This record gives sequence, C-alpha cells and structure tokens, in this order.
Amino acid sequence: MMSGYKLGVAIVVVLAILGGLVFWLTQNHSFHIGPPTQATTGANFMRPIGLAHRPLTFMPISTGAGAGRAYIAAYAYFMKQAPTSAAMKKIATNPRPAKNLVILHLARMIEAAATHGVSHRYILFTKTLPAPAVHDPIKKRLDALTVALSDLGEAYVVNKHPHKAKMVFGAIMAMGYRLWIHGLLIGVRSSGLTAMSGAAAGERQIYSSGQLKSDQGLHAVAVFQRALHTTMRKWTSKLFVVDVINPVPGDMANVARHDQDISWRIAAINELGFARWATPSRSQQQAIINLLTKLEHSPNPYLKEAAHNALNLTAAAINEM
Repeated sequence: MMSGYKLGVAIVVVLAILGGLVFWLTQNHSFHIGPPTQATTGANFMRPIGLAHRPLTFMPISTGAGAGRAYIAAYAYFMKQAPTSAAMKKIATNPRPAKNLVILHLARMIEAAATHGVSHRYILFTKTLPAPAVHDPIKKRLDALTVALSDLGEAYVVNKHPHKAKMVFGAIMAMGYRLWIHGLLIGVRSSGLTAMSGAAAGERQIYSSGQLKSDQGLHAVAVFQRALHTTMRKWTSKLFVVDVINPVPGDMANVARHDQDISWRIAAINELGFARWATPSRSQQQAIINLLTKLEHSPNPYLKEAAHNALNLTAAAINEM
C-alpha cells in the first residue's frame, strides 16, 4: 500500500504533468486560425497605400508646430457642444451654417490649425486606443465636422464670398491631409480622405462658379482629384477585406502579422477580437487567443495595446453593441 507521503508526491507529479500538457496544448500548432485567402496574399496588399499628389497647393502655408493639438481641441469643443449623435447631426446639417456660432467657431479653430505644422507622429483623439467596436464614434464625429465646414464653404460660394470659401476649403484640405498622414487608426485616416475629397470639390466649385478665375487652379484641382480617387479606390478595396462584419480569421492574422502599415495591423487585431467569439471552432478560437497573446507582448506600444483590448473583448460587450 502507498504511504501518504508517496501518494502526495504522486499527486503533485501528476498535476504537474497535466499542467504541462495543458500548457503544451494551448501553445501547440495543432490549433489553427486557418489559411489566408487570395484577398490578402497578393503582391501589393501589404504595402502602404500612398497619395501620388500632395495637396499643398490648396493648403495655407504652415510654420512651427501645434496643429495636432489644435485639431484635438476642435474635436473636444465639438464634442462638448454636441455630445449626442442627434445634436451632432443637427449641427452638421444646419441649413444656415454661416449663421451658426458653433460652426463658425469650429471654422476659426480649423483655419488657425492649418497655419501650424504637426510635430508628433500621430494625431490621437483619445488618450488610449479605443476598444474594438462595431461603429467608430471618432470617425463619425470627424466626418460630421467635415460636413459642417463644407456646408459653410458652399454657403460662402453661394453668397459670393470666394475668398472666405477658399479659406474654409483650404483648412479642410489641411485637416484631411494631416489626418491621412498622421492618423493612427483606420477610421481617422478614412475621415482624412473624405475631408480632402470634400475640400477638392469645394475648390472646384469656387473656380467653376467663375468667382475666382484660374485655369491653372482648376487644372490643379482636377489632377489632385484623379490622384485622390485612385487612393480612395485602393483604400476602400482594402476596407472591404479588413473592416467587414465577418472577416476571414486567416486573412486578419496575415494582416496583423505582416502589413507594412500599422493602421491596418491594428484594424486586423480588432477584428480578431470579434472573430474569437464568432468562430464555432474551439481550435480556431484558441489559435486566435494565442496570436493575440503573442501580439500583446509586441515592442510596439500601439500593437500591444490593441492586442490587449482585443483579448479583453467579451461576448457580453459584443452583444451590447
């Protein structure tokens, strides 16, 4: 008969073996996320999407620094004045933007920001990365800001104030270009493209109305719009792969590991947070957890934080979205 001491030792040994086995199983390659599809394995898919023509011609001359802080301040002011979606929509769709004090103040803030440079790599509208979400509140607010300012510029054109209109559209263009260049998140950079598109349309409206006559200016707008259209087409095409309701986990893992643009890597990590709960496969779920755990130890602080947020995303939180 086994003594109590030996029995205790045997139990400890068995538990240690079982613990080691569980650890080995959770790290073992028998758990598979699944292969990527042709959507993300193309030669150019992982390369950064560029803009062939910079819109500097339409932007005010800028010096020094502080534009990033100014955009963040304008965002915060807009949030204070319109904390709800309904209030935000009311301002963005105001039929008389040139008489709306909030819109006019936002225009002054954005116009002032356009005359300053950007010193930081990223323009961040929150102190920490937002948790994965179905709807992007930051993008929604930035797009509403662009709509409100664009309507103001159009009102100036209608009322034959071309120089005021050009100042507004130039400020929108500067904001859009900086969000595109210095945005970290996909939603912010998408808003940047939208802002540049709206500003370019406004510039064309000024010249087409005949209020400011410049064949060279009209040509410059046309050249930029073609370049911007190409960029937006590529960007949207990639959004249809990454920023969708039911992305392919293998594709998201591929993007999270290998994309050359950190914005897409963060977006893919967020999608993996959802995919973890969407998949019916226990093996695939564990493989996603393993990858996110590995990314949580990334030397890049943004990838690390994104992975942490994705791991902490719960099924209950998803159901409340």
